[in-house]
Amino acid sequence: MPTTRLSHRRIARPGAALTLSLSAAVLVACSGGADPSSAPGTSASTDAPSPSASAGAPGSTEASPEAPSSSVLQATETDFAIELSKTELAAGTHTIEVVNEGGATHDLVVENADGEDVAASEVIPPGGSGTVEVDLQPGEYVVYCSIANHRGMGMELAVTVV
Repeated sequence: MPTTRLSHRRIARPGAALTLSLSAAVLVACSGGADPSSAPGTSASTDAPSPSASAGAPGSTEASPEAPSSSVLQATETDFAIELSKTELAAGTHTIEVVNEGGATHDLVVENADGEDVAASEVIPPGGSGTVEVDLQPGEYVVYCSIANHRGMGMELAVTVV
């Protein structure tokens, strides 16, 4: 029986080789040297203040004046009332997490003693939630819903900042 010899011919495809090389380079760059602390949802920040940052001058035993505080507050809106987890706050930055448990659309606005709005949420649909971040100085404030006549219907709450 005669033996048939198959020969393989190599066809040069420089474009395919280039594409393969670039693909490999991209994969290596995207995953090879990645720092696990830089993955989404993680934080590798070292920007937190050191304990000595709040102390007085170096070598001093006196503490510096207390810095403004920061807190997260919970606000619940219903038809037609607002409940806030605290109504007496320390001066500083506050994040208000707002949940709309009512059947109507609401928002949450923070107004200072001069009647000026200093922060506001987006419009929050029934069952939805949102956040408001606000820097408060000592004084009197009102949180209220600015939709239609909701404030007039009782959706306002006095807040004191010390």
